[in-house]
Amino acid sequence: MIQIFPSEFMDKTPNKSQSSLLGIFINILLPVLILDYCSAGPANPLERPEGESFWHIGPVWSLVIALSLPLVYGIRSLAVSRKFDLMSGVGMAGVLLTGVISIFVIGPEGRIHSATPWLFAGKEALIPLILAAAVVVSRSTGTPLLNMFIYTTELFDVRRIEQTVAANGEEQAYQSLLANSSWILAGTLVASSVGNFFLSLSFMSSVIRQPEAEQQVAYNAAIGSITWWGFLIIGIPILAALVFIMTRLIKQLGRLTGLSRNELLLK
Repeated sequence: MIQIFPSEFMDKTPNKSQSSLLGIFINILLPVLILDYCSAGPANPLERPEGESFWHIGPVWSLVIALSLPLVYGIRSLAVSRKFDLMSGVGMAGVLLTGVISIFVIGPEGRIHSATPWLFAGKEALIPLILAAAVVVSRSTGTPLLNMFIYTTELFDVRRIEQTVAANGEEQAYQSLLANSSWILAGTLVASSVGNFFLSLSFMSSVIRQPEAEQQVAYNAAIGSITWWGFLIIGIPILAALVFIMTRLIKQLGRLTGLSRNELLLK
């Protein structure tokens, strides 16, 4: 999942919007291009036939480089910000799980284990499902995940909002609004989990049907397809849902506090 903000907030968060675009390029577009166009070539990275195109580095190196890009980007982001970012951590966890699965499912001569579709589909479904559970559980803690995804102190003037809510005697309605927003966010993540599962299962099942000599290249292409199509048919609707939750928050907070949108949001 990539953090993105609706256009009405872009002027308030230029650095975050630029970071989001860079994250899309490094975490999605570049790995997909590498997996799609560079996986041809010898399965053994030490062999290189005469006349092979220089960008055909083989399925092994293509997979290693494609997985390394988001991992290095996530580590760099953590080092620069000097604080743990949940989404960077989730992204790195996904990359590491893909690497671990790849080590175990790629057999001799590039043959892919028959259990790969179910393993990969389970991995793709697991992370958003864990996040959904964390969103629900964190409601009873001092740091609900809603505050990290949407209702952040970088966007909303939370202190002013809470002071106004208390002055208006609307604490119960305020907590109910945040709880409902958390449930909508959790439901969105559950829907993402289901979508990820079936998308991954479909692409990886086609790999197993390929001739054994072509399976590793097909496996790389399937990872690229899952990344790209997952962004298009799952990621974009999730971003739309996040924008809906944020817009709903602004509208309902305005009703509870009497504050305008400019007063609710930090300038």
